[in-house]
Amino acid sequence: MIRVFLLYVLPIALPSLMYFCWAAYIHKFDEGEPDKAAIIRQGPWFRLVLAGLCLMAVGLVTAAITGGMSPDGQYQAPYAKDGEIVPGRMVPKQE
Repeated sequence: MIRVFLLYVLPIALPSLMYFCWAAYIHKFDEGEPDKAAIIRQGPWFRLVLAGLCLMAVGLVTAAITGGMSPDGQYQAPYAKDGEIVPGRMVPKQE
């Protein structure tokens, strides 16, 4: 579950979350008291979504490069051993 959050949810939500924090910070210290909803409505939504998609792509590429097994490995199906089920796994190909 944490992997799904780190690879999919966080990269999409992080730019928008940072923008909302920035808008709240600006509103707190602004002397003119502009409408907070107007600041958010006029925000750079296209750039935020684009930044989120780019972060998600970087996360997926990183996961693909750093994880997994060689494609020439062999899958060993789950089996029962001494009354317990041994989960399936990838076994490196024997030369």
